[in-house]
Amino acid sequence: MGVILTNFMDITLIAIAIFILVAIVFLGLYLFKSINKKSFLAEDGSVFDNESDLDVYQKLYEETKPLFSSDSEKGSPQLILGFDKSFITKLSSEGFPDLKTLVKYRKQFKSLSDLINT
Repeated sequence: MGVILTNFMDITLIAIAIFILVAIVFLGLYLFKSINKKSFLAEDGSVFDNESDLDVYQKLYEETKPLFSSDSEKGSPQLILGFDKSFITKLSSEGFPDLKTLVKYRKQFKSLSDLINT
């Protein structure tokens, strides 16, 4: 009986050791892959995995920069890039609390979608 129990404990110890070794190998591979991953940095600090996404973002960033500028400027126009200032305010801070508000600005949403998807 003692020999059987010793053999069982030996097999269990070996299985645990193999499991830990496999886990360490996978962790090492994951960390190595993460370290060697090339990333692309936009001028505002956003990080992208490939250069094409970075290029699209940079182009959109330049085109839409006025949308994100401070609206505390006195005498700022009512239209910014063709969007109502009230739409931009709701989009950036207030939100759209109900369907009526969404429907009211549906053309603005369409224009924004067209701008982003060009």
